[in-house]
Amino acid sequence: MSTPDLSFAQKTARYVLIGLLVILGAWMLRLFLPALCWAIVLAIGTSSLYNPWLARFRGKRRHIWAALTFTIIVGIVLIAPLIFGGIVAVREAISLTRELLLSPKDGAPDLPQWLLHLPLAGDWIHKVWVENVGDAAATDAVHTKPAVYEWTRLVGVQLIRRLSTLAFTLLTLYFVYLNRDALRTDVPRVSRGLFGPSVEGLLTRGAEAIRATVNGIVLVAVAEGAIMTGVYAVAGAPHPILFGAVTGVLAMVPFAAPVAFGAVALVLGSHGAVSAAVGVMVAGSTVLFIADHFVRPIIIGEGAKLPFLWVLLGILGGIESFGLVGIFLGPALMAALVSLWRSWVTESQTG
Repeated sequence: MSTPDLSFAQKTARYVLIGLLVILGAWMLRLFLPALCWAIVLAIGTSSLYNPWLARFRGKRRHIWAALTFTIIVGIVLIAPLIFGGIVAVREAISLTRELLLSPKDGAPDLPQWLLHLPLAGDWIHKVWVENVGDAAATDAVHTKPAVYEWTRLVGVQLIRRLSTLAFTLLTLYFVYLNRDALRTDVPRVSRGLFGPSVEGLLTRGAEAIRATVNGIVLVAVAEGAIMTGVYAVAGAPHPILFGAVTGVLAMVPFAAPVAFGAVALVLGSHGAVSAAVGVMVAGSTVLFIADHFVRPIIIGEGAKLPFLWVLLGILGGIESFGLVGIFLGPALMAALVSLWRSWVTESQTG
């Protein structure tokens, strides 16, 4: 990018052309940008695992075989839960549809007995339920059955879309692994040519933030899901593995895990297992408190060199702006901004 013989106007026109080409390329690849972002996140997050894996291979084509086999392993780890969840979701949808088809044509479904026997509120709850739900049950039943079929169709479409995104992610990930050494050299060199030597620190901080976020979010969420799976099984909840997997997925999003174990507690309570429901809520709240206030701040804060408040804001802002991949891109952006701010403060003090 060194252009000493060009005039100012020519340099300006060149950078404008580069900017337009980048914007045009991003617009053309807009449907594939989530897959590209996920591939970058996965490549950075698994770099510490890929290094010893690559060392196992020998020969001229060792990079090809290492990248191919490791991508397959990552694909299995990612696809297996989706397939399992899809099978369970379809099975549950079929069961729900069968129950609706065999349900009575009129009348509201019965409330759980423990709810009706609540002191002071039981009679009032039953009265409100009958007045607001009983009269509309027969009418809603006609519309509920087509809605279930429509819901099942939408779930299938979304599952296919997610699988196609995952396929492009794995394809991109393979080429990132394959060309990792070249990318490690070329990206910093081109960035230095465009923005100066200080940009290399921003790239390093961003990569460290992504790696720390992957460790703090994914590993802690997996641990939470595994622990809550055991809690659900002990409490006698239906489908403990499925609910545990859902809890693990929601645990990656701040403040979302209570939705999962709260729903399990409601299911248990509706079947009269009030003690088990309370136990699930207490265990879930305890695990969530320890994970969010002790484990995650240590893992993410130290790895990304960020106060956990900025990590939390980065995660929430990233989800709002970029979707699920924003969980990892948000803290990386915040790490780059904080690094830039610290460099400015240092320069102002020395100046």
